[in-house]
Amino acid sequence: MAKRTISSKKRKKQTGTATPKLDASRLFLRQYPLEQLCEPWVRQLEDRLKNAGSAEAATVSAELALERQVLSGLQRTNALTGKRGIVWKPGPVYKVEAGGREPGGEGICTLAQLEPLASRGSVLASYITGATFQKMVLADEIPQFLPEMAEKRKQKDMDALTKAMLQAAGDHLIRAAERGFAPAYYELALWYRNRKDTPAAEQWFARALEAQELPALLERETMILLELRPLPAEELQASLERLHELALKHCWGALEMLALVCEQRRENETVKAFTPGVLLLLQDLARQGFAPAMLALGSYYDTILLAPDAGHRDKRAHHWYDRAAEHGLVEALVSSVRAGFCGPVYTGALPVAITELSLVTAPDEATAAEIKGLLGRLYRQKNVSDALSKQSGQLLIEAALAGNPYALCSAIRSEIVWANASVGKSYPADTLLDDRRLNKVPHVLFTRGQTMLNYPGEHKANFRQRALKYILTAAEQGSTEAICWLADATLRGLYGVPQNPEKGLDALQTGLAARLPRAMALDALRQLGWIRGIPAEEHADRAWIRELLGMSASADDCLGYAALVLLEALEPVSPKRQKELGADLARAFLWAHTQADASALFLLGCVASLHMEDPSLNAVCRHYNAEVCRKTGKERYTSDFAAHMAASAFHCASLVGEPKGMMLTVLVEPTLGNLSAFRKEKGTLEQLM
Repeated sequence: MAKRTISSKKRKKQTGTATPKLDASRLFLRQYPLEQLCEPWVRQLEDRLKNAGSAEAATVSAELALERQVLSGLQRTNALTGKRGIVWKPGPVYKVEAGGREPGGEGICTLAQLEPLASRGSVLASYITGATFQKMVLADEIPQFLPEMAEKRKQKDMDALTKAMLQAAGDHLIRAAERGFAPAYYELALWYRNRKDTPAAEQWFARALEAQELPALLERETMILLELRPLPAEELQASLERLHELALKHCWGALEMLALVCEQRRENETVKAFTPGVLLLLQDLARQGFAPAMLALGSYYDTILLAPDAGHRDKRAHHWYDRAAEHGLVEALVSSVRAGFCGPVYTGALPVAITELSLVTAPDEATAAEIKGLLGRLYRQKNVSDALSKQSGQLLIEAALAGNPYALCSAIRSEIVWANASVGKSYPADTLLDDRRLNKVPHVLFTRGQTMLNYPGEHKANFRQRALKYILTAAEQGSTEAICWLADATLRGLYGVPQNPEKGLDALQTGLAARLPRAMALDALRQLGWIRGIPAEEHADRAWIRELLGMSASADDCLGYAALVLLEALEPVSPKRQKELGADLARAFLWAHTQADASALFLLGCVASLHMEDPSLNAVCRHYNAEVCRKTGKERYTSDFAAHMAASAFHCASLVGEPKGMMLTVLVEPTLGNLSAFRKEKGTLEQLM
């Protein structure tokens, strides 16, 4: 049989719609490479010289000679090092030695060579020097370049040098901008922001946008796409396409931002339709060996929304994290190991994880503290030698004191939560959370107080007051987790905290400003009217509410995920989707229980109780019941599915510190005979909730 062929017309159409490709070797971060920025300026001077009169020719010729010298230095540097000098990233072109600025090698362009050219009037040298100084100051890289001063801890001298460098940066950038060099506009906007001069910063940012400067365009799209407000589909689509166009010009920053937007706004239909093309670009770069693309893919898949169950991450998350780690990205190795924990249990290959983390060299102090914390958690696993187990506590303490308290808090809290039966559902004494050395670490204070409230046991009222004091202290010291916890507790009257909507809404605004996942979930509940005493918004935008909950759930917030499942469970969907939602509901329930999240459990109970007659919710709860029975072997219920689920949720909430939990369990539990009375006087439960 003759082989079928595609007509030339059809082939042409397919070619025109082919998936765009990126060359990993041509990628740059946020700003165009220096050479690419400088060449147009030199060409502009060359054109001016051609058209200059005799009076102007000498001046333009001298200026052109200076700029050619700068460009030639950059070209030699790139040829010798194989690196393309980038304003946003330190490299040989910015080499600064202790005790002075010296050439980094024969032919390498350095600040020592550029500064004299800047003083002689070179616009390019002024821009590069100013942008470099500013980057070093804002990124706190001066100690890295002047180790002698950092080692001797001459803080006064360091502060004076920082101030002088920042002023010099501004002087250089102003000279370049006043001569019309457009890339200096955005740098000046940053410089004025650092000086808290908002009007001047906005003026230069507007000029940068007008000149189509890449960093300004990126920032504008970032502000549009990450702002917590609903966007019309047309506006969102246009912003995504503008960012995509920048990415196709080999700007990695634009593609990285697209990946972040696709990750966070995955519940938005416009973003959902746009995502496959972004993932294809990332996968193509990953196949070319570009490790940051692998890391971005791992981050996209690293969420409970895509996990097969509450105990495991999506396999694709580990796959891409591990690929990036093989290419030398320490951050990817750290992310892969961190994602392998389910409560206190590490679900990955323990010996491999310990070996890899032990051998890696941390690029900075923050990563070193992260690695210490992860090793501390790994050393607490079963089948680890006694010698390593003894090091666990010390490593966790050291990590917390070095700025990473999260590993210690996650380790100890999850152990208490998962072993609550063995400690009599009471907060155990003398845990690492109670180490006095950590009394000034806000996140430790918050976790200590939170866990005490989850497991009060037989302790008296002063125990609860002491726990609340820890949380309040942490909030006063700026702990975002504590602020959000207080917003949740005061808005909804949980954990024995009196309901105070006004105070709770103030804390909620603080959480929203910080883009905290729990705050997004609470704001969605507020709009839905799922918080007692706060009416639902008229004509509430359900698509935006779903998107808020999706952002929260993408960051692994239990309340956001539970609310997202409930919201869809109350809507008419196909029988197949109801079955899927039943499994999602089981996952939300299990996840909230194993996280000791009384807030999420209480929400499950409240919504199921108040909508127990809803046929859609009952159908989903029937599938939930079947899923639980299949996994546990327990007897299946034959009716009142939503009521049974609500009773289970309230009971679990009571086990993790919600005082109203047991009372509400008794009220809605069908087998206790109170359900019929409750159905007649439904307002009673609404008042309680």
